[in-house]
Amino acid sequence: MARKTAPISSQVTDPELDSNALLKARLIDFDTGSAELEDQHKTWLWHSMTLASQNTMYRIRLVGYASKRGDDSGNSDLSYARIDSTLKFLQSVDTNAMDRVETFRAVGEAGYDAPESDDSPEWRAVEVHIFIGDLPWSPPAPSLQPVPRPFGPLPGGDRFTQWEIAAPGGAFVAAGVGGGFNIYFIRNPLRGDMRGYIQPVGGVGGGVALPGLRMVWNLVQNIVTGMQYSNPDFTAVTSCLPVTWEELEKCLVRVSSVGAGAVFVGGAAAVVTFTSSKVWQWGPHGAPWNVEAGDLFQFRTIGKSWQLGVGGSVVAGPLVRVG
Repeated sequence: MARKTAPISSQVTDPELDSNALLKARLIDFDTGSAELEDQHKTWLWHSMTLASQNTMYRIRLVGYASKRGDDSGNSDLSYARIDSTLKFLQSVDTNAMDRVETFRAVGEAGYDAPESDDSPEWRAVEVHIFIGDLPWSPPAPSLQPVPRPFGPLPGGDRFTQWEIAAPGGAFVAAGVGGGFNIYFIRNPLRGDMRGYIQPVGGVGGGVALPGLRMVWNLVQNIVTGMQYSNPDFTAVTSCLPVTWEELEKCLVRVSSVGAGAVFVGGAAAVVTFTSSKVWQWGPHGAPWNVEAGDLFQFRTIGKSWQLGVGGSVVAGPLVRVG
């Protein structure tokens, strides 16, 4: 859905509330009337919670705000919804986050003085303070003078969280430990471009599949060029971090599947997980980090297996671009 207000370049700034928190920031520029986190918000929250969760104990303070646009009651509810979205994302990184919340406060539009028409991005915000160690006794009062912090571009070019992936099939030969391949097509819905891949895999499982690597390679090339085959069915996925094409292609792809069939008339159900190798993201203090981000997304698929009999497997491998 398109934003009601144009996004600003720096959506993570220094906090306005004073604290001794090790990790703290003000997540600003929520869209007008929206509690949906922006990509910059998610990046900072992911890195901060990843660091915090490595410790045996941490505490979280969340304070939500809204601009003057709209009525007081609605803005109070909106600031609460923004805190709730923030906490749910923190929980997605570490399931202990809910139990570690020490302050959960919805300020609404009461945090600053301005005309009722004011819709400043600095006050469509959530402050996040993550403490490791001692806590101050009480949350301090908010300051009225937000100070923005500029960010430069991350290395690698354009980044995206929305992708579409098709996994029409593959082959695997195993009696304990074995190998094979899977086929993928990845499409960027914003740009409209599509790329095809074969994934050589190794893993454990049982069952027999047909080889035919040259046939599959040609099939992928034909679909990518659009000459002889219609496009496969795509599944929309959302990466937990914005990534470039190149970073996505460097993922290790893990497939857990079961299947059955006769010659070229088989089927398989699989859970596919894309795990990041290295991804450039913003660190908690504003510097770019090239980090191992872990699992970016996971999806389920049903497709052809070129399999004889019944079998199951857990395999992993890189993506090899075709065409």
